[in-house]
Amino acid sequence: MTFFKKSLSPARLMTFWVRNPVTGMAAGVLVILAVFTVAGPLFAPNNPFTPHPDMRLSPPSIHFPMGCDVLGRCLFSRILCGARASIGIGFAAVAISACLGTAIGLVAGFFKGFADELFMRITDMFLAFPEMVAAIALAGIMGPGNLNLIFAISCISWTKYARLSRSIALSAREALYVKSARLSGVSPVTIIFRHILPTVRPSMTVLATVGMAKGILSVSSLGFLGFGVQPPATEWGTLLMEGKDYLFTAPYLSIFPGLCIMAAVLSFNLLGNRFEHKT
Repeated sequence: MTFFKKSLSPARLMTFWVRNPVTGMAAGVLVILAVFTVAGPLFAPNNPFTPHPDMRLSPPSIHFPMGCDVLGRCLFSRILCGARASIGIGFAAVAISACLGTAIGLVAGFFKGFADELFMRITDMFLAFPEMVAAIALAGIMGPGNLNLIFAISCISWTKYARLSRSIALSAREALYVKSARLSGVSPVTIIFRHILPTVRPSMTVLATVGMAKGILSVSSLGFLGFGVQPPATEWGTLLMEGKDYLFTAPYLSIFPGLCIMAAVLSFNLLGNRFEHKT
């Protein structure tokens, strides 16, 4: 607790911001997005599902900061509520992919032999398909829905975690402290969790942070194609799809969701690059 108090003190945060303004700005954007993901509806100035027929395609105003869509619904409120789906689904997919891929890579790298051959051939089989094409195919087969979206993205994303964790595990298993633990009779599960997993964790953190950017892009892309969350729920890619027919008459319907996607993806990429330089 004392460590977190010192790390999050105003003086340290200000020093970090001055020395790393770009990373600090990216972290600030992600904090705001995290708040909107958890409590977005609480900040919504209007009900995101209530239409106002007299305000159809109205431009941004005081009461509707980002304008209204074709049904007269507040775009700002819908973007706030859509953050939960865009970021939440992306986070769930990345978490599942990271855990599954890391576990497969650790087992393959530590035990080698048959386990390594089996898991790596399965990984190669998944890598043979373009990620986005495979995600569209899976989403099309299973149909729209949050769980199906998470499953589709997870199925195409775990391979890079497996590859990286396997390469690190292959190197770590030859370390003297790991060999000593094995000679001492320590169980393989204990060795993996106590000695090899801490070695893998920093690289997985970097990969997962950058993977969040790709996860949000995947969610938005599938939503734009109609495989995302279904009405009356909302999501940034779905909002982008709804606004594409009004690019000339009401361009803000596409501009604001697009800016949100860009801000989230860019912030996660910048933070991931910062973590990469630290590891």
